[in-house]
Amino acid sequence: MALLQGVAWVKMAHDFSKTGTLSQAIAKTFDGHHLCPLCKKIVRARAIEEKTPITMKVDKKAEVFIASNGSELPQPDSRQFIYGPAPFVSMPERFVAPPVPVPIGRLS
Repeated sequence: MALLQGVAWVKMAHDFSKTGTLSQAIAKTFDGHHLCPLCKKIVRARAIEEKTPITMKVDKKAEVFIASNGSELPQPDSRQFIYGPAPFVSMPERFVAPPVPVPIGRLS
């Protein structure tokens, strides 16, 4: 409903701005005395919507699911997994000392 009402207001402001200034068009759009056909339909639909009571359906399937004994699916294996060495890490290069003497750049 809100989206339709917004569309109706934009259309009304556009139509009213053809015969007057923008401020006059906006005033006519929101004063409540110059309703367009779409606005009248929205007012009727809101009146009908307010009269109908809100009802809720309860589904019995949820009770059957909750009351079930459990799952018949097998449980996954719970054994420990051991990771092998990473192929991109070379251990000997990792622990090599830096070159001696450490290169120092010139200061300008």
